[in-house]
Amino acid sequence: MKDEKKIDGRSVRQKTIYDDSQLKLINSAIKLLQDPDLDQKKINVSMIAKNAGTSVATAYNHFPNNMVDVYGAIFNSTFQEVERDLGEYFKTVEDPKLRIKKFIELQAKAIIKLGAAARYMFFNINEIVSSGNWISNEPFDVLLNLCNDYIKEYQSIDAKKLALNTIRNFNGCLFMWMRYNSESSFWSSFTDEWFLNETSLALKQGLAVQGNQ
Repeated sequence: MKDEKKIDGRSVRQKTIYDDSQLKLINSAIKLLQDPDLDQKKINVSMIAKNAGTSVATAYNHFPNNMVDVYGAIFNSTFQEVERDLGEYFKTVEDPKLRIKKFIELQAKAIIKLGAAARYMFFNINEIVSSGNWISNEPFDVLLNLCNDYIKEYQSIDAKKLALNTIRNFNGCLFMWMRYNSESSFWSSFTDEWFLNETSLALKQGLAVQGNQ
């Protein structure tokens, strides 16, 4: 029994070290991707390791498939934070409509926090998804579950259609935000504030399609 406890304790410590190292590398990658003086296309795992103060070997242990693993790790880590915050919100708020709105708000704020890193990574979304590095707990599934809770009070609404329309509205705003350019008379309109305000209407617009406000 004593040996088993020692092994378990060692495993826990190793996992903690691994998780701490990964988080350090993720934060390093985000900072580099947000740096306006760097060419995002030239950022690699070695640069991330150096910036994080870890060895290149350690970095490749976390990201064996290079940058696509990095992008996936950033998205997964970010969404885990969204889920944790959402879980805290659920402890005090039971209204399903407010829960959906909060989920949308938390996602928008998380994307804004990533800033230029999010913009660049979303333009590589197909590569991330095809490599199997996309968010493990699919955001659409979370939204669909929330919509299923919502329609318990509104039987005339189709939960899947509501989720699809809501995420379509959100993604439309996301695309415009991704194209933000301070030097463009048109694209300069799609600021962080604009994105947060417009995505807050995603559910309302989704409900409007089904004739329910």
